[in-house]
Amino acid sequence: MSAEEPPRPGRTRRVRTLRRVRVGTPRQRRPGSVLECLVIAPGPDEWAAVDLASGALVRAGAPRPDSAAPMGDSWRVLDVARVVIGASREPLDPGRPEAIACDAAPTRAGRLRRRQARRLLRRLASPERPGATLLGTHGPSIAYVDLDGTSPSLMLVAVSHRSVEVSSRADGQLALAFSWSGTRHVLPVADFRLLAAARRQAGGPLLNAELVAALGGKPSVLLVGLGAVRAGHAPKVVLAALAI
Repeated sequence: MSAEEPPRPGRTRRVRTLRRVRVGTPRQRRPGSVLECLVIAPGPDEWAAVDLASGALVRAGAPRPDSAAPMGDSWRVLDVARVVIGASREPLDPGRPEAIACDAAPTRAGRLRRRQARRLLRRLASPERPGATLLGTHGPSIAYVDLDGTSPSLMLVAVSHRSVEVSSRADGQLALAFSWSGTRHVLPVADFRLLAAARRQAGGPLLNAELVAALGGKPSVLLVGLGAVRAGHAPKVVLAALAI
């Protein structure tokens, strides 16, 4: 935990170890259903989280598009949130098949211990094997027309912190380089903590020491997902780097 994020009061939840996981499929998705979710990539407009009842990765969308911060701006990684599912106002987005609509802003239900989170997220992480790809394809992005909503847009990967490096791409975007399944990947970063740390550097390089300070430790699990569509392609991005 970084010095900029003092702990806040809240009970700590224990999570039952999950044996089988089907990414993108919470047990309950009907309007009015209540999910308790482990927040792993908070943001004002959309979260990525784990449904604690099933282990499914979900994207929780804003309940009120006209609100400045509909999901709230005080959430942290490893907070546990209670989310009430609402009726979706949008058609299925094949680039976000895990998306659920929120009936109202989520409420806080506690916080997970780091050791519990490590055990859970490593169980959910995709296994390394020769030839394995990120989100089922090679390359840094996927053509939007090739998406049909049946393949996940989120995946967790466990990495060695020694393989993780921060860099700047030619287009000025912050990037994270890491090794997984025998391949070196370099993906743009969407983790708000790393982006904020880069802004504080006032244009200077974000060194690994600053990365560790921003995350509260050395990253060992990454959440990789499809980002906003650009020029007909959905880029692969690092939505969260987790030091657990």
